[in-house]
Amino acid sequence: MKRWARKSKTLIIVYKIFQNWRMRRRFVSGDAETEHGSTHSHKTLDESLSYIEEQFQDYLAYGQLTSDQLRGKKILELGFGDNVGVALRFLSAGAAKVICIDKFCSKRDAGREEEIYSALREQLTSEERGRFDKAVDLTDGISFDATRISYSRGLDLEPATRALQIPEGSFDIIISRAVIEEIYDPAVVFAQVDKLLAPNGMMLHKIDLSDYGIFTDGGMHPLTFLTIPHSVYRLMATDSGIPNRKLIGYYREHMHKLGYDTRLLITDTVGHGPHVPHKEIAELDQVFFQTAQPVISEIRPKLSREYRQMTDEELMVRGVFLVARKPAGSGSRTTD
Repeated sequence: MKRWARKSKTLIIVYKIFQNWRMRRRFVSGDAETEHGSTHSHKTLDESLSYIEEQFQDYLAYGQLTSDQLRGKKILELGFGDNVGVALRFLSAGAAKVICIDKFCSKRDAGREEEIYSALREQLTSEERGRFDKAVDLTDGISFDATRISYSRGLDLEPATRALQIPEGSFDIIISRAVIEEIYDPAVVFAQVDKLLAPNGMMLHKIDLSDYGIFTDGGMHPLTFLTIPHSVYRLMATDSGIPNRKLIGYYREHMHKLGYDTRLLITDTVGHGPHVPHKEIAELDQVFFQTAQPVISEIRPKLSREYRQMTDEELMVRGVFLVARKPAGSGSRTTD
């Protein structure tokens, strides 16, 4: 979008409606390739390796997982993008199998992908390299061992699990990064994930609650995207992968309905920015609430009806890291 158009709320809305319509038509025609999603095309090799390692270490740290606890585990990664580097890190750490599923088909460069995997392998210990080599052979291109790693691109979760013939209760850990917010109705995915997760299994999802810069990159208020009526925003967001506008309370309530033991760690707040390390909201210093309050008050009268009555605490959170464990001995369950 041209620079001048990014400063017009109306033009942005119109353009996003068009993008959503175009993406829906492409999915219907079977063309799911896109530059949307996790991609390393604009990263240097060092940046790609750092990004993969950052994701892997986040899952370990916030999931409170040790290498011993990963041994023999089966993992599902949602939204792997244009490479399976994170999956290979889990396998090299001792996981038994990783399946990767992505609704979008991020454009891929096989040569670049091989370069990333080769460099990733060089950073591993000898023991980790042994496990890595059992999952992927890089001697002549990229050859994956399907018993250890497999992937599906261009399909939603449910048809992908059917295509891969994945039975219920198959996974010990289900992970994603900046994926759940791109699903217009996350309740459908959580119901499917609940079926796929084994009793006592864990899900780890880093969820961006911001506007992805759609309006803020043009200098607008960080909550501008919450001023758009639901009927209009729906036309912008159902298929395009822009944020679904579900806030922290939605995820808290949904996990409660599922009966999961849940922690919601705050990754970003209005008026402050990223929080590292991530903490639960009760652990945040009061200054973060004080910083967010005037920013929220400035736009509250303009918010769409469903957001206008929400508390400052609900509106201030711009990102969460969801850590949830399924009850032991439970099967899948449905939610309202």
